[in-house]
Amino acid sequence: MHSNAPKISVVIASIVGPPFIDECVASVYAQKNAPEFEVIVVDCRGAENVGRLRQKFPQARFVELTQRETVPKLRRLGAEQARGEIVAIIEEHCLAKDDWLATIASSLTAEYVACGGPVFDNNFTRLRDWVTYFVEYNSSLPPWPDGATTFLNGANLAYRREALLENLALLDHGYWEATLNPKLLGEGKKFRSVPTMTAYHRGPFDYFYYLRQRYLFSRAFSGARRGSLSAGQRAAYLVAAPLVPFLLLARMAARVFGKKCRVGSFLASTPLIFPALCVYTVGEWMGYAFGPGRALLEVE
Repeated sequence: MHSNAPKISVVIASIVGPPFIDECVASVYAQKNAPEFEVIVVDCRGAENVGRLRQKFPQARFVELTQRETVPKLRRLGAEQARGEIVAIIEEHCLAKDDWLATIASSLTAEYVACGGPVFDNNFTRLRDWVTYFVEYNSSLPPWPDGATTFLNGANLAYRREALLENLALLDHGYWEATLNPKLLGEGKKFRSVPTMTAYHRGPFDYFYYLRQRYLFSRAFSGARRGSLSAGQRAAYLVAAPLVPFLLLARMAARVFGKKCRVGSFLASTPLIFPALCVYTVGEWMGYAFGPGRALLEVE
């Protein structure tokens, strides 16, 4: 990393804390052939945690909050502090491959406003961690296509900074996949899918902790989308909700088998995946029916 005029600002929202944030930041500083970059950690776990991280990563910049905030807001605060022409987002539960920044720098060419890549597993040994991986990232399994796309996973993506600054008022109101990205696409902006822009989902999570987080995320996400759907569309979902877990499992299986990605692990974890999909559906149902409530604030 160099100290002046970074090309890329890496923004990491930290709510869960150690060991996730430590390993995530360390993976960014372990980059090879990286352009000039900075790391901005937006933390709401308190002064003690930030002090510990400052000692461990003195070259990083920190935005320290005194109260719990949502992940989108933490990312927005980081984007406001960014100095790079590109703002790269990685989830604190993930690790960056050692050429992640170099790949972003070469891939986000002038015709694109954002780019993103796949999320790989981290060779999990527990079924519960495969549950999290398949439910959260089945749409981002490798192999990942190359070229223009309309879908980017929020755990591993990068934007041109001006696109974020032009939409600051939008960035607090839900996950950017549901708020910012549709707006940018509607304006004719282009996203790029980059198969070599790799992040690894780190794990581990306890199963019931994950189920609660899945409910909260689903309610927050659907609550953010609620205003963009007609009353008829919302009603159709609410009525069809009992079928949704089966449809989600079928779609997930099609992706896993179609990509030949960790088929054995998927089959072994399916008995735990289906309850998670039921929780996912309940969260979406509540979000479409009643809005996000406080769910977004409690997502970690």
